[in-house]
Amino acid sequence: MKAAWKKFRELLPVLKSRHPPFKTCGQVYNTWVNSAMLHARETLALTKPNLHRLQRNDRDMVRHICNIKPEVAFVRSNELLSRLGLEDLDFVLREKRLRWCGIVMRSA
Repeated sequence: MKAAWKKFRELLPVLKSRHPPFKTCGQVYNTWVNSAMLHARETLALTKPNLHRLQRNDRDMVRHICNIKPEVAFVRSNELLSRLGLEDLDFVLREKRLRWCGIVMRSA
């Protein structure tokens, strides 16, 4: 988590800039921050509290990019993810695990 937040803070001027469109910010976020947050998660056993912690941090970062304040009553995270062109973290983790499983099965 610390590595992801560090990378997020480094890229914050780019992510919060009004010049690039949301899709470009989503690609930058997915490439740098999400990959740092999910590094080696496909091989580790992930408990429910850890998964919720990952999802909460991911949603916090996405809300920060979209400039949604915590005081705003209700904004669906699916809307924000689609605005940035991102997929849900649970889906991404499942895809990474299946990819890792395929690599292991082919090497055996």
